[in-house]
Amino acid sequence: MNPLIRLLPELCRWFCQAGPGLTLVGGTTALAMWLNSVTNLSAGAIALAGGLCFGNIHLIQKPTQIGLTFASRRLLRCGVVLLGLRLSISELRQSMNWLDVVAVIALVAFTFWGVGRICSFFGLSPDFGRLLGVGYAVCGVSAIAAVKPLTDSEEEEVAYAVGMVTLFGTLSMLSYPLFGAILDLGPELFGWWAGSAIHDVAQVVATATMRGDQALETAVIVKLGRVALLGPILVILSLRTRRSDSGNKAGVTRVVPLFVFGFVVAVLIRSLDLFPADLLDFLDTTRKALLTAAMVGVGALVKFRNLASMGGGPLKAGFLSWVLLAGIAFCVSGFVV
Repeated sequence: MNPLIRLLPELCRWFCQAGPGLTLVGGTTALAMWLNSVTNLSAGAIALAGGLCFGNIHLIQKPTQIGLTFASRRLLRCGVVLLGLRLSISELRQSMNWLDVVAVIALVAFTFWGVGRICSFFGLSPDFGRLLGVGYAVCGVSAIAAVKPLTDSEEEEVAYAVGMVTLFGTLSMLSYPLFGAILDLGPELFGWWAGSAIHDVAQVVATATMRGDQALETAVIVKLGRVALLGPILVILSLRTRRSDSGNKAGVTRVVPLFVFGFVVAVLIRSLDLFPADLLDFLDTTRKALLTAAMVGVGALVKFRNLASMGGGPLKAGFLSWVLLAGIAFCVSGFVV
């Protein structure tokens, strides 16, 4: 019998089992992306909130479990691969000089390390420190989603990390323009500060727009420089995680997960300008939809009682990290500009 014919009944059975969860994920994703378009709130944060609600309603937990788990794992990895198509190394090389590059690398590395140390100080797990660190250092919710498969973090830790990035990113949009006006910062300096310190790309754009086109252009270039470092971070984390688990020196193709290779290949495709602009726009929309759907699945696996058991440590770590990052990034911006 043809293997495809034998596989067909299995696929039909799986779709019947996963259908309720996938329907819930699809509807919530569409709602989150629509709300994002009209309110500029993070689609990932909205989806996570919806998933949190669904995951704590007893009646819908069991019939939707398979679809929600699929979204939180498989769709997440597919979204991470497409995230690489946002990065063009050639464009960054044209827009940033060597001092900008060194400053961005140093700031990202220090933020990732420093947030981890702060989380450890408050008694939080190393995995939570990695999630929050990459969210603050690179690109918010998208970076957390990308690193999540490379950790043993609980769903509650992912939810808390997303919540911290959303909360303090929103506070950044409100406070940075105010401080910029009080200190009478020039557009380029303000743009460098916003691009180097604020977590999510959308938050950076919203903040820098308030100071004009020059601030926006500078902020976006610096922010994309941070996002470009997601690839090396994924490779390093995957190597460290797999080698520490196995205790032996496995080959790179066995140590680095397939989705990380996919991310790197996507960056190369984008850098070589192999895809037309219309296709890139479509794939970027798909990427956003997949990561938003993944956040629905992640949120649905969180139980409020477990979330509350983490106490106020994540909030304290998030606040202290936010304040220190803002101050250090401001000093670096003043030196570079």
